[in-house]
Amino acid sequence: MSGFLLGLLFATGVVLCANVLRQPRLSMSDQISPYVGMGSTKSQNLTQRALAAINDLLTSRSWSPWSKNEDISKWLRQSESEFTLTSFRRKQITFAGYSMLLAIGWSLLRLSSGKGLSPVFAFALILGAFITGGWYAKWNLASQANKRRLSIEEQLPAVLDLLAFAVSAGEPVLLALRRISKSCTGPLVKELGKVVYSVNSGDGLVPALNQMSNQIESQPLTRATHSLELALERGTPLVQVLRAQAADARAHQMRMLLVLAGHKETSMMLPVVFLILPMIVAVALYPGMIALQVL
Repeated sequence: MSGFLLGLLFATGVVLCANVLRQPRLSMSDQISPYVGMGSTKSQNLTQRALAAINDLLTSRSWSPWSKNEDISKWLRQSESEFTLTSFRRKQITFAGYSMLLAIGWSLLRLSSGKGLSPVFAFALILGAFITGGWYAKWNLASQANKRRLSIEEQLPAVLDLLAFAVSAGEPVLLALRRISKSCTGPLVKELGKVVYSVNSGDGLVPALNQMSNQIESQPLTRATHSLELALERGTPLVQVLRAQAADARAHQMRMLLVLAGHKETSMMLPVVFLILPMIVAVALYPGMIALQVL
């Protein structure tokens, strides 16, 4: 029964590949019709319908394990990844395919060794491997975006202090941002360089800063840009506002460290309980055990 199930999965893949190979070449009008608002007169084949159903199940629902396109696009922007949405979806499918092949290989090895394998378990294993492979690619992207956001929050106090120093020296905000983007390095400095480029392209300074904070979705950065916007609109002294926001960002970093220490309390006890304490006990009992053996 297990061999029949694996053969059925293999046959399904062969049918889908054969359906793609025998698909006729589309005309120019059919190829550009989805982009000009004209519906195609040809119906979708079996492969296109199957791929559309899989895409709707894994990426177009709120509970989908591979996340929606909006979340993936946001994480790609936050992590400054070189992948586009389409290329990342292909990467997810590649990861899912490799995971599924590993699951199929394990199932075949188990069957060849003479051990039984439940068909339901084999099907659940292969399907779970396929979903887990794409989920891992999504999780890795989200982790990269989170790490870059944390790096931006760590760099924010120093950048605000530099900006306050440049403004107190008499430079306008835009020139100070340009000077910082050219003389410093880091993820936040790169974002400020994009802001300067947007302003040079014709956008306003405040909309460019708001767009940056909305894309990064960092609470300290959002507060800093909002305070800077209010200071520019109401004529509040910028130096005092920037220094106050730098102090607030440092206080936020201290609070985050305390929260992280609270979350890591159990993991920090593991080396003490399983490494340091056994070594102390061994050092304390070893001389007595040697003395007992001599006696």
